[in-house]
Amino acid sequence: MVELKSGEETVYDRLPGEVPPVPRMIGWTLLRLDREAQAVHLSFEPAAEFVNPHGTVHGGFITAMLDECMGSAVVGLHEAQFLPVTVSMSTDFIRPVPVGKVFSQGRITAMLGKSAFLEACLTDAQGQTLARATGVYRLLPWPEHLRPTPA
Repeated sequence: MVELKSGEETVYDRLPGEVPPVPRMIGWTLLRLDREAQAVHLSFEPAAEFVNPHGTVHGGFITAMLDECMGSAVVGLHEAQFLPVTVSMSTDFIRPVPVGKVFSQGRITAMLGKSAFLEACLTDAQGQTLARATGVYRLLPWPEHLRPTPA
């Protein structure tokens, strides 16, 4: 497992520009890459503005977190060789997601040709599963203006 240390460079540091708006809005933070398990570990920090009438995080934001987690697995574990684009995604909402820090793991289950199959899980600080998803992603070349710089 690759534990990220303060100041350690990852492929994400080599992507041009700043973190895109959606990951920034949902509080995306890379925690570690686990190449052996083909997994990425992230945290998110949904804001109070994301709540539904029940006072918990709206399902659209939960889905966005899981989608970012699965796409991040492809980008991080394959050194940004591909730009993953969501083709289909299925989400299960298991427990209400509170405002505040939550954790996720995204895992590549298969990469076949120009497609990747992934799964992700969102948990609270105690490790309870809050939501999970599976997704199929098309693997595209990076547009020139978004292409990462070599290490």
